[in-house]
Amino acid sequence: MVPSLHGKTILITGASKGIGRACALLFAREGARLILTARNREELEAVAREAAPAQTIVIPADLTDPASLEHLCAEARERAPQIDILLNNAGAGLYARSFESPPELARNLMELNFIAPVEITRRLLPAIPRGGAIVNLSSIAGKVPLPWFTLYSSSKYALNAFSDGLRMELAGSGIQVLSVCPGVVDTNFGQNVLHGKIPERAASNRRFKISAEQCAEAIRDGLRKGKRTVVTPRIGWLLIVFVRIFPGVFYHFVAKLVARPAASNPAI
Repeated sequence: MVPSLHGKTILITGASKGIGRACALLFAREGARLILTARNREELEAVAREAAPAQTIVIPADLTDPASLEHLCAEARERAPQIDILLNNAGAGLYARSFESPPELARNLMELNFIAPVEITRRLLPAIPRGGAIVNLSSIAGKVPLPWFTLYSSSKYALNAFSDGLRMELAGSGIQVLSVCPGVVDTNFGQNVLHGKIPERAASNRRFKISAEQCAEAIRDGLRKGKRTVVTPRIGWLLIVFVRIFPGVFYHFVAKLVARPAASNPAI
């Protein structure tokens, strides 16, 4: 449990836009000191100026590049020996059936969405004190598989499993591990996916849509309340429970939602 963010040092990956940017601005208003990372220095510096320039460190990094990731962690520890909260937010999407997804993009997706959070956590865990927290930004798609998003769902399922296992590994350490599973977040995420686009009928469903600011607030509240998992909007829990009780019904319905002729001789 992190009752207050005031005076805490928080490292946010993917901080240049979307949920990461919203978290940076909210946490700065709460009095936190920030370490922001993403690939684009100019965008990061713009967020820093908007947040709290005097209390913000900017470290550009490409989390799919091992050398860049290593540099990020080393510089973060040098400039802030104690990191109270690690927010593994950076991620990317891929809208395509699994057997139609370019293999190099599938590897890139897993590197960014899963391998990077695991490695950053490994490197920075010694700097996280008792009373600190590790937040992994997953997705409702990490609880409920979506056929137009199969590989993305797989990466987020893996991240949820990592969070659950890490929480047990850290039992007694006083470090909170929070998994955050938003629905559709109103950002430019869909315009920056690695490949493909969401089916129109799926994109038109707004029941599970929230703003980046609402997601940031849900993360803050989850930290304050010492939660293990946050699903936002809360209606997402109904979907998760329904799929667990009636998986056949859900899978049949969603398969029909995105049905199209199967590829001939798919290369699996």
